[in-house]
Amino acid sequence: MKISALFLLVALFQLNANNSYSQKYVSMKMENASIASVFEKIEESTDYNILYKNSTLDLDKRISVDVEKIKIDSLMDLILAESSVSYEIRRKLIILVEKENVPERTSTQTVKELKPNFINITGTVTDENNSPLPGVSIIIKGTIKGVSSDFDGNYSIEASQGDVLVYSYIGYQTKEITVGNNPIVNVALDPSVSSLDEVIVTAIGTKQLKDESGSTSSSIQSENIAKSGESGVINALAGKASGVRIGKSNGDPGAGSTIQIRGANTIQGASQPLIILDGIPISNDNIGTGSLSQQSRLDDINPKDIASVQILKGASAAALWGSRAANGVIVITTKSGQLGKKPSVQFSFTQSYDYINVRPAMQNSFGQGRDGVYNTSYAESWGDKISDRSGEPDEVDMTGEFFVSNTTGQTYYPVVSKNSRETYTDSNWDKVFRIGTFSQHNVSVNGGGQRASYFFSYENLDQKGIIENYDYKRQNVRLNTKFQITDWLTWNNRVSYTNTKSNRIEQAGNTTNGILLGLLRAAPDFDITDYIGTYTAANGDITANRQRSYRRQLGEAENPIYNNPLWTVNEQKAPNDVNRFIINPELTIDPTNWLKVILRGGMDFYTDSRSQFYPIGSASGTRSGGYWSQTDINSKELNLDGIVIATHDFSNDFGVSGTLGVNFNDRKRTINDNTISPFAVDSRLTTTDLNPDQAATSWNRNFQRIRSNRGYGVLGLSLYDQIFVNVSGALEASSTIKGTFFYPSVDLAWQFSDLFDSDFLSFGKIRAAWGKVGIQPAPYKFETLATTGFSNFGGSFMVDSEKGNPDLKPEIKTEWEIGSDLRFLKDRIALGITYYSNETRDILFAVKANPSSGYSFNYKNAAVIENKGWEIDLTGKLIENEDLTLSLNTNFNNNENMVVDIAGAETVDIGGTSKAVKGYPMSSFFLPGTLRNEDNSIALDANGFPQLDTDSRVLGDPNPDWRGGVGMQLNYKNLDFSFLFEHSQGGDYINRTRIVLYGFGVHEDVSQEVTLSEDLVNVNGDIIPAGTTVRGNIADFGAGNVLLDESWYRGIGGGLGFNKTNDLYIEDATWTKLRNVTLGYTFSGIKLSKKLALDSFRISVTGRDLILWTGIKDVDPETNNYGVSNAFGMNYFNNPGTRSILFNLQANF
Repeated sequence: MKISALFLLVALFQLNANNSYSQKYVSMKMENASIASVFEKIEESTDYNILYKNSTLDLDKRISVDVEKIKIDSLMDLILAESSVSYEIRRKLIILVEKENVPERTSTQTVKELKPNFINITGTVTDENNSPLPGVSIIIKGTIKGVSSDFDGNYSIEASQGDVLVYSYIGYQTKEITVGNNPIVNVALDPSVSSLDEVIVTAIGTKQLKDESGSTSSSIQSENIAKSGESGVINALAGKASGVRIGKSNGDPGAGSTIQIRGANTIQGASQPLIILDGIPISNDNIGTGSLSQQSRLDDINPKDIASVQILKGASAAALWGSRAANGVIVITTKSGQLGKKPSVQFSFTQSYDYINVRPAMQNSFGQGRDGVYNTSYAESWGDKISDRSGEPDEVDMTGEFFVSNTTGQTYYPVVSKNSRETYTDSNWDKVFRIGTFSQHNVSVNGGGQRASYFFSYENLDQKGIIENYDYKRQNVRLNTKFQITDWLTWNNRVSYTNTKSNRIEQAGNTTNGILLGLLRAAPDFDITDYIGTYTAANGDITANRQRSYRRQLGEAENPIYNNPLWTVNEQKAPNDVNRFIINPELTIDPTNWLKVILRGGMDFYTDSRSQFYPIGSASGTRSGGYWSQTDINSKELNLDGIVIATHDFSNDFGVSGTLGVNFNDRKRTINDNTISPFAVDSRLTTTDLNPDQAATSWNRNFQRIRSNRGYGVLGLSLYDQIFVNVSGALEASSTIKGTFFYPSVDLAWQFSDLFDSDFLSFGKIRAAWGKVGIQPAPYKFETLATTGFSNFGGSFMVDSEKGNPDLKPEIKTEWEIGSDLRFLKDRIALGITYYSNETRDILFAVKANPSSGYSFNYKNAAVIENKGWEIDLTGKLIENEDLTLSLNTNFNNNENMVVDIAGAETVDIGGTSKAVKGYPMSSFFLPGTLRNEDNSIALDANGFPQLDTDSRVLGDPNPDWRGGVGMQLNYKNLDFSFLFEHSQGGDYINRTRIVLYGFGVHEDVSQEVTLSEDLVNVNGDIIPAGTTVRGNIADFGAGNVLLDESWYRGIGGGLGFNKTNDLYIEDATWTKLRNVTLGYTFSGIKLSKKLALDSFRISVTGRDLILWTGIKDVDPETNNYGVSNAFGMNYFNNPGTRSILFNLQANF
């Protein structure tokens, strides 16, 4: 007999520990047998050993057992129901322990007699998603009589009124229900608080108990992603994990977002984390074309297919991926079917309504012109006061040139006298923007038999953006299958196909084609409606399809200087079509109980066909003669892994596990670009026939291939089931660099709470980790290449301006972290605290070369960046009973970033005004501002105005002081309510849009009229006497009041260009958002099932980003002029962000 005489204090460690053994099925029939003989029978018929103290349990007590295909944990529940003993299953060990706060029982206790007047209770047990739960243990409290739910979650048990039925299942909260008159009892079990984070997924896709890990990570479950109301995966993560910053580009459909974990780690290298999908790396490319919103390829994944997201933040947790893991790793696990489960169908429909969340405040008081005089030849709106006009129709000159609109047929003539008081600021806005919508249909089917399971899903998303003619469509198909070929051989296969189509609109703030640039600069007395038509010159020459803009109100010139925004929306086209396949086969071999072999393959392949079209007459400089480009991107990543995992227990107090793996990775990307400009004919057809002249055609091809091989290993040690150590290393060779590089890591966890019993502290762990990860150089940088001279020197080749470097090394990030995980009051409150510090050395960037070398740049390892900070996660189950649960979760993090060295360079460009500057945080604003005195006060001129310092310097830092999130989940019976707030504290934001709008005289702030109570001077030195009413504002820069009038705002105080007093427009970037709020109700029960054949039906309403609190004017501070980039914190006519209301219906069959 294999029963131990001593109580095993601790279970042995296993790297991939889980409770899979507890899912084995057992059949047993024994009448009036001793507990000892029942245990012996279990050990004979299974692989389990049962371990306990001799004094723990009365072995001679007689019980009867009659079960068929019941799970081992359910059988143990039945056996121990009348005892003061609980149990824990670790691998093949069943460890019996005395229950806390349960009175001791004597060996004379007998099984409780069943009450008379039995009722046959039937029902179905489901999980939190209303899916049936097979194998749930249902016992009558105080007896050993019980049953288990079948594959469909159904059960039947005889009980009496007043009996208490106890429903228990591993990973779920136990529920007790008192039997009444109703013979039908359906039960929904909720996940236990501790089980949600119990198992984590490692960087290579295997599982590990979180309590045994020395590295920190964040887990986000599928229901939290679904409640976000986001159509893409990336934005759904916002506010849910400490140390993770999600930076949105704008509210455009399908627009990409930046993911930054623990600060910026590189300057010009890859800045996004590695994405692992079901164990294989996939692309999150965000390749930009022209001035369009970038897309993030991670958003190709259907969020409803995701089971969980694990964010590995530290170098130790990510080190097995070597030179691809410096920015962290995001591990995504998709949903799968369940063996022994009948097919279940889930259908959901979501309808969203999207609104602009912030709109600039514009003026309607003054017309186009300067110095108080109406004049359409000027770009600004410092003209006459509109209310002072007569209100009669405008006086026009009908003797010469004119314009006839294609849209309304209206004829426009030169204005001789502007008399109309009509303004169009609001109506112009409404012609460009609309209420956006998206409709999402999703259907999934999952189930399985004894040897096979499946999960199938289909998604159809149709999104219409807040900008007219901007749309985004996505279709997703996924099939995940699992075949249990034998008891030791399992085949998994995951296949998905995605098609996305989008009609995008040119939006760049820094070009004359930008929507907001043309819309917001337009004079309030200019109607944009008739944007296209026929221009007739004074000599009678006729030109069709001319653009009418506020700078060219008759369409009299081919280049309108600024686009009419309706021209941008209706005439300029930028469609794209993406097709993507992800295939992931995996073979798992379990030849023994201590050895596992995983053979895994993966292919991620996508094509992205995109074009841009500017008809003749577009306001884009050289493109005003017409421009068309066709870009085709082909990307393929192949990945192969072979993994061997072995475990061995040397004693009850010492265990070892080991993992060895090899990885082969091959990435290819080709970008073909064909361009025609200018056009020979005025056409709206996007074909190569637009101009047959070879000089008007250019063709470019960019090809890159990166291959890498890695060998990696992990050694895990456990001592006394308290101390857990993992030592790992990855040896990597890559085609982008010469030689091999080693990436080591180690982590340590000590569960100190096992040393004592405490009713207050239920779990305590101290952890520490250290590791190295890296970033590869860009391909082909170790040699000097030749570049095509297609448009130069007769089409020959020439030496590239960047000199190759054979001595390149990868960027190396070294990081250490320490922390603690604590749980209180029987795991109802959980607290995680982490402090980290990392340094990235040998950062790669292009350094300006000495002109005498013949090269412009040298690509070299030259910079150092540091990050350090705190992360805190706190969750709590405040109320937990049968009808009511209330839980809260909060997270906090701060990160201090510093550019330590950039090889003697003053700055390195990141994007626009954002630079890497030695001694300052990454992404600092570097541009001109006000001249400063030694005490940093503003240096004023003789009139009391700031002076301009044309030398650029660091004016601000967009990095926040700290970020955090607070969420709540409330469930009352079938009603659920949840919310999530996200807060960003501190940092700087520069609103260059407002600088320009002030200069153009169109912002509401510069439309006020003030009557002076004293003589004031303006920036030109003119004295304006008291009593004068003027348009402008009064300010005091430190030497008394001065007048800010047109001369100030059109000078260094506003307008175009960087030589402005930019520091006066830097604002505190603090903001708070109600990220999402959801109210839902679930209908379920036998009546619903009989009438509609539904297991459950849920209806909910969600608000996404409904409320924004910030001191920043006119803009959502999350929007980013630079798109997906390390540069952020600046607005320059960015497309606006959105807030949304979503309605969702979900039916489970």
